Amino acid sequence: MSDTSSPRQRILVIGVGHRDRADDGIGPAVVDALSHRTDQVTTVVREGDLAVLPLLWERDDDVVIVDASLASSERVGQLHEVEPDQLLSSIGLSTHGLNVADAIQLAERIGRSPARLRVIGIGARDFGHGSMSRQLHDRVDELADELLVLLDLD
Repeated sequence: MSDTSSPRQRILVIGVGHRDRADDGIGPAVVDALSHRTDQVTTVVREGDLAVLPLLWERDDDVVIVDASLASSERVGQLHEVEPDQLLSSIGLSTHGLNVADAIQLAERIGRSPARLRVIGIGARDFGHGSMSRQLHDRVDELADELLVLLDLD
């Protein structure tokens, strides 16, 4: 995969997570907020099984996946970039379908890896059923702005 994007390259930002699983809904919430801030990116929200992720992008896309990541309490609500090859796979361990790491591996296996792939984690603590924590909910707009800066679109 290339580390640079060309001016004509589509930037596809995908928010993944479950809105009914507390802080796990931060990815979709931030990507929804981002969609109202710029027309320079294409945004998609995906809840549930992520096996379809490789079908959402084209090989020449610059893909950014935004997802909640388990964090210590002092890192809750912070953006951090995760190297895709550092993500842990759970193939064979999950009854809920593919996770982000598995979807990336699937894309590689079927020849659908994008030109550039970035994974942005947002520190979260509560993945139980229910509403997003107030701490994350109150940061959704700020996180969307931070993501714009990270994408160099501010």
